[in-house]
Amino acid sequence: MKKLKLHHQILIAMVLGALIGLPLNWAAANGSVDAELVATIADVGKKLGSIFLRLLKMLVVPLIVSSLISGVTGMGNLKKLGALGGRTVLFYMSTSALAIFTGLVLVNIIQPGVGADLGLIEANAEGHAAPAVSSEDQGLGGVLWAQLEGMIPTNPLKAAAEGDMLPVIFFSILLGIFINAVEHDEVEGEAPYRDEPHEKARASALAAKLREFFEGLFAVMMRMTLFVIALAPYGVFGFMLYACAGRGFSAFQALGMYALTVAIALAIHAFITLPLILRTFGSRSPLEHARAMTPALLTAFSTASSNGTLPLTMQCVEERAGVSNKVSSFVLPLGATINMDGTALYEVVAVLFIAQLTPGVDLTIAQQVIVALTALLASVGAAGIPHAGTVMMVVVLAAVGLPTSAVGLILAVDRVLDMCRTTVNVWSDSIAAAVIGRFADELEDEGERA
Repeated sequence: MKKLKLHHQILIAMVLGALIGLPLNWAAANGSVDAELVATIADVGKKLGSIFLRLLKMLVVPLIVSSLISGVTGMGNLKKLGALGGRTVLFYMSTSALAIFTGLVLVNIIQPGVGADLGLIEANAEGHAAPAVSSEDQGLGGVLWAQLEGMIPTNPLKAAAEGDMLPVIFFSILLGIFINAVEHDEVEGEAPYRDEPHEKARASALAAKLREFFEGLFAVMMRMTLFVIALAPYGVFGFMLYACAGRGFSAFQALGMYALTVAIALAIHAFITLPLILRTFGSRSPLEHARAMTPALLTAFSTASSNGTLPLTMQCVEERAGVSNKVSSFVLPLGATINMDGTALYEVVAVLFIAQLTPGVDLTIAQQVIVALTALLASVGAAGIPHAGTVMMVVVLAAVGLPTSAVGLILAVDRVLDMCRTTVNVWSDSIAAAVIGRFADELEDEGERA
């Protein structure tokens, strides 16, 4: 018998957890089954899900570090990239920020977690970090400054050990930039080897080996992530059993509203925001561009992998959309690494949904801005493989001190949402290539002058 695909396994696990949990919940409510026994079964489900959750947390630091460093070093000679690299990164950060803003607005309007009580989150849950914002009177400016200051680690290893991910992300990006700089001999100012050609060559060779090490580490971490994600059905079964046995049908109502919120936000970004950008800055018809990208978009939707879709994306952008290879060969691989509009939007909605579920938690505007900034940075480090955004969500939850015990339950409805957000990621990459391609000659001239 052909092995079932992962999303089918997760769906079956979700259904099994519900089929076992819901009757138990009903029987306990009617007194036909001992309520204490049902509570014990629910606790077993919670413990099973917690094991999967710990495996996810185990991946976070090495996956983000290796992904960011290999992504930055893979950009090549930073000086030669010039205006092309700068404007491409600016475009990607801008569209991701717009996606995050859309998610923030929708989740605050719909409020899918308000009134729901899944029993998955406790105020004093194990591993509950201290709130990122300790004073409501601090003001948005003070909060942002404190967050900016906190991004600079006094000890990167200590930050990694404590799971303080913003400093880890900042240090990883900086390390990748200077590995690139040393490899291509772009270090500014005085250095011990500046006047010794042999020392320069040796430093460059060592930096190249360091780059290869992080590329290899990233490849290994991606395989390990896929292995852990393959265990998702067990985690989903456990959390679904816990939710249904403990709370009954309220679990499905809350998850349905959450999924609807994500879907509406993704639709607004994909069908309104990005087409407006393409029409305004790329002078192209969004409908014609969508027709050209149809094979890549359908593949992205079915595979939920922007990395796996990349070859087809490049082919569609070049042969069907008419973007030059010199633009697409840089913009699209970089986009598959750092441009995750759909993932960033999904993480914001998911984290605020969990916050709305958590008793006694009411995130201020300042804290929501921190969620948005963290989601933007975390989306840069999200690998382009199915469910990688789930790993990154742990980072965003930690930024505002929220527990992570609802992550496993969210996986129950994650597959379809993952397919949708991956399609948005690829759609955004293709629009970036079209917009940047329009100004290719201007950018090339500026790069040569630089």
